[in-house]
Amino acid sequence: LFQFFPIIRPLLSQNSDRKFYGQCGHEPYIEIHEQPRQRGMRFRYKCEGRSAGSIPGEHSTDINRTFPSIQILNYFGKVKIRITLVTKNEPYRPHPHQLVGKDCENGYYEAEFGPERRVLSFQNLGIQCVKKRELKESIISRIAKKINPFNVEEYDLNVVRLCFQAFLSDEHGNCTQPISPVISNPIYDNRAPNSAELRICRVNKNCGTAKGGDEIFLLCDKVQKGDWKLEYHACYKLTLDIKE
Repeated sequence: LFQFFPIIRPLLSQNSDRKFYGQCGHEPYIEIHEQPRQRGMRFRYKCEGRSAGSIPGEHSTDINRTFPSIQILNYFGKVKIRITLVTKNEPYRPHPHQLVGKDCENGYYEAEFGPERRVLSFQNLGIQCVKKRELKESIISRIAKKINPFNVEEYDLNVVRLCFQAFLSDEHGNCTQPISPVISNPIYDNRAPNSAELRICRVNKNCGTAKGGDEIFLLCDKVQKGDWKLEYHACYKLTLDIKE
């Protein structure tokens, strides 16, 4: 039951129809236009009964929201995009967590795009996490869908990566020709103490005497004892005596 999933390896396109390709006969390939934001997103459980949210792009702000995006270079035509979750470390393997949202089914995203879309942005991708006691059920479900099972003991449930796969049009107009997949930067669950986005919630003062020796209290969120460093950036050097 606990055999490994196949390792995700590069797949080269076999399409020899050069009318789809760019100049100089270069092969089509995927380029990540904007990476997902690595920290600050919470993975949601299905039982929470609420939206899993959307994975923001690394440049996203409250005023200008952006999302993970890719583009297919050296190619013009219809393309099918598949996005799955994979493990943090190589060799990359399918992750038990699932993608949910528009065009997501059975834990992964899949949709076709026409040639008019140069940059493909994915605005409705959320991460739904699996509880540890549900891992075996997740394995059985994947076996039923003819997907090979995986070794659950080697999975970090607090971090995933996005795997982008593209399938180009064949001579019949069907998107069956795969090109090499690309893997995104890791995305960390904000609930995990070791991977949460560090945040200063409150500070008692923002000034001090030239003599020094002032005590400053910082209230921080999700900081583990003994595994952090505090730096003050100014036009001069500060020596701090930190007390936890």
